[in-house]
Amino acid sequence: MRKLLTAGLAVICVVCFAGCSGAEDKAGGALIKQAREEYTSLDSAKVVMTEISSGEVEQTFTFKYDEKDTLVYSYYGKSDNNEYAQYNNGIECFTYENGELSHLSKGDADFVRYTRKMPHPQADAGLLIYSPQNIVDAKEETVDGGIRVTHVYDAEKIGAKVEEGTVTGFRAEYMFDGDGRLEYFDEITEAENNGSKDTYAYRVEITEQNSVDTVENTVRKFMDK
Repeated sequence: MRKLLTAGLAVICVVCFAGCSGAEDKAGGALIKQAREEYTSLDSAKVVMTEISSGEVEQTFTFKYDEKDTLVYSYYGKSDNNEYAQYNNGIECFTYENGELSHLSKGDADFVRYTRKMPHPQADAGLLIYSPQNIVDAKEETVDGGIRVTHVYDAEKIGAKVEEGTVTGFRAEYMFDGDGRLEYFDEITEAENNGSKDTYAYRVEITEQNSVDTVENTVRKFMDK
């Protein structure tokens, strides 16, 4: 995350995804829509966002649906100015944010129980960015036996933001294998801050697909301090 409020994974993200909204598909759109369907059909997975330049994992989101299709999930993310963790098992929700702990239980006014029919935003298709009506340039190409799809977005229209400065450009690059299965996607944001030009590049990987045994309470370590 590191000064970045980007699309997909960030909890504090303000980007809105309108999906296809009847807009004409762009190059690579069919591949991304297939990947979105495959993602939302998973019973469990771990989503990892890594800062490409440093190789540092900055955000993780782990989820699993139980036998009643209730979503159990945990999230942890840290940037220069924020640290956030949350765990929700459908009965209780624990949250840590910049030194503050909070707890909600089923029946409380602000408590949310997520299910397949009402998924958490990060377990939904919107994690995989595709808003064709806001794409200004699109390309699908064969590289190293796989397929790379590059979509350049109108950053203002999708509401991309950084913690400090102004976003000047945003693009998403999807990498598929030769069979059209998603391997990972990158989010690259360009920004200006007090005359300085910055580039933030993050890789998002969907790992442990249908193999998560237990979802750890990422807030517990803060509760035990």
